[in-house]
Amino acid sequence: MTELEPLLNRIEQLTPYFGRAQDDLLALATRGRNRDYKGVLQNARLVLEMLLRSLVTTELKQTPGKAMLDELIARFRQQAHAGLVPTHILAHMGTVQAWGNLSSHDHAGDLHDAGVKVDLQEAVTSLNSLVAILTWYKERYVQESALAPVTEAPVTTVPVVRPPGGRRMALVGGAALVALASGLGVLAYRSDTGPTSSAPSLRDRVDALYATNAEPPPPADCQETDPQGLVMLLELGSKLSDRVPEKDRAREANAALPALRARGPHWGPEGWFYVARASLLAGNPDAEAMNKALLCTNFAAAENLAGRVGVATQNLQEAVVRLTRAAELDARFWKPRYNLGLIYLQLPRVDKAVLWLQRAAESAPQIAEIHFRLGEAYKARAAETSGQGQDAAADQELARAAFCRAKDLGHPDAAALCTTP
Repeated sequence: MTELEPLLNRIEQLTPYFGRAQDDLLALATRGRNRDYKGVLQNARLVLEMLLRSLVTTELKQTPGKAMLDELIARFRQQAHAGLVPTHILAHMGTVQAWGNLSSHDHAGDLHDAGVKVDLQEAVTSLNSLVAILTWYKERYVQESALAPVTEAPVTTVPVVRPPGGRRMALVGGAALVALASGLGVLAYRSDTGPTSSAPSLRDRVDALYATNAEPPPPADCQETDPQGLVMLLELGSKLSDRVPEKDRAREANAALPALRARGPHWGPEGWFYVARASLLAGNPDAEAMNKALLCTNFAAAENLAGRVGVATQNLQEAVVRLTRAAELDARFWKPRYNLGLIYLQLPRVDKAVLWLQRAAESAPQIAEIHFRLGEAYKARAAETSGQGQDAAADQELARAAFCRAKDLGHPDAAALCTTP
């Protein structure tokens, strides 16, 4: 995969410039990361066929009709059309064609005979040629001014704060996100009235991405309805998922941003929410995208995201307002409650930290990290009231119970704290 990843990243950067071929380019990248190399070669072949059909239409002023890839390439190899496609690009087209044909057809005989096996090296060979073709096509035919992605704004980072008790409360990545606010996808957000169809629609599948991230989807009047937009959210949303390892989030978000931004004029609040999310994960919060997402006034996930942007830009007052709003909009949405608890634990304002973390635990009782942080908040409050023996003892016992609950749920640091005073 190390050989393939730079090629997939380059293809994703080029994707916004290729019209109806975007869907196959996005599918190609997804298949590559899933090690579906046969699918990679098939999508590469389809993309090349689309490019050649466009060239036949625009350069040869002909109607491509039902011509297949082999015939389309042959037209540009004819002496009459020499020079329209450079010789080295025609060679690359032949490579994509050959590997695409191999992966698209069954060359075996009996059903029990081994079929065609496609490995990483074949995918790398084909994609090296596809990148060369796409780069040439973009440089020659695409108007940069019309499609170039928007320049990202600089980011201000927030220093790491140590909470009471000395345990490091990390802020995730260069964008300084609240600890684990984007990383706990253990408990899926579930709707009481979700669809039950055995063949989910594009909309259902996009809503499932929100469930993966334990976030409520936007209200119906703010949702994307255009199929092309939904396909893009579906393809790129996985790059912005809480399931992506923390070390890979900035890279994956940067890979998704160009295509998301290129579609900007067609996005409603939901699309802009994804742009804002990607920019934050990439380390460069996009205030304009965030504001456009917030035009949907009852979009709890957008309010929570805006709270995280407030932390990233050191505007804690704005963060608290947005997170409180998110918590008010949906009683089942635990993330803003958890985030507020962490903010108040860092300030420190431990009474409020306890309050919000208790509410988070009520909303998501199966998440170990919430109980662990609640134990820290109780412990901090016990330290503040150490002169009031009874209150301090009660908080110590509450802290121990919270740590024991975190231990039972699998928190790696809780066992040592789940002890009898």
